[in-house]
Amino acid sequence: MVKTSDVTLAAAAATVGCWLLAPSSSGFAAGGLRGAPAVVTQHSGAAALAPEAAPTGTFAGGLVVCAAGAAAAAAGATAAGRRGGRRSAAATGGVIARPAEGKFAGGIVGSEYHGWGTYEWDPLQISSKYPQHLPWYREAELKHGRVAMLAFVGLVVPDFVRIPLPDFEDASLDFVNAHNKLIYGLGQGPMWWLLVFCGIIESLRFRELGLDFGKLTLENAGDLNFGKGFLPKTEEGQVQMKIKELKNGRLAMLAVSGALTQGVVFNNHHIPFM
Repeated sequence: MVKTSDVTLAAAAATVGCWLLAPSSSGFAAGGLRGAPAVVTQHSGAAALAPEAAPTGTFAGGLVVCAAGAAAAAAGATAAGRRGGRRSAAATGGVIARPAEGKFAGGIVGSEYHGWGTYEWDPLQISSKYPQHLPWYREAELKHGRVAMLAFVGLVVPDFVRIPLPDFEDASLDFVNAHNKLIYGLGQGPMWWLLVFCGIIESLRFRELGLDFGKLTLENAGDLNFGKGFLPKTEEGQVQMKIKELKNGRLAMLAVSGALTQGVVFNNHHIPFM
């Protein structure tokens, strides 16, 4: 039997988790994807939702939906206890989504080429507990990884080469003060150029997937339809390239976090940040 305190804790955790896992920005190349999408089983009298559907595109709306989903999940957990452990699909409008039979994490790329064969690492079993959110997780991972790779380049290169514009000639510019120094007023300054650039990429993504990312699937997560001509022609070669992007993106996220933290702690805002 499910305790009320356990259900409440699960609902709160689900709300915070949805908030933290929303992707913040866009990336470049085709996403690292492979395999079939999750299989959907619809219960009678329930509206069917795509298992690939992600939380809403806006921050406020996403938080509301996450909170609603958490409450629904809590209600489902209580019902499951009364029915002898059968999982409820209240959080997805009556739909239970399961990964394709026999495929780890729905067949998504990321477990191959680890030196000793396939490495299926999911200790928290997130891929099996929340298969309907796998496309959202992969979209978020690719976006953050790509931004982190660009960020690390931006941390190192300006110490050697600067963009030949007067705005960037100030030798005192570093990753701590650059944001404030490069905003001159409302709509003025290089930081506004960056905002417009990111806004264009995100707008194109919203146009493709919808404001709620309802058209997001395992096949198109992270795929901006850019740079596909550089991919190898064979399936194995494409998988290897996607694995490289994932690994470099994950490494970049750790590297950027370490460089920023170390630079602030040691008060050295230039490479080697200590």
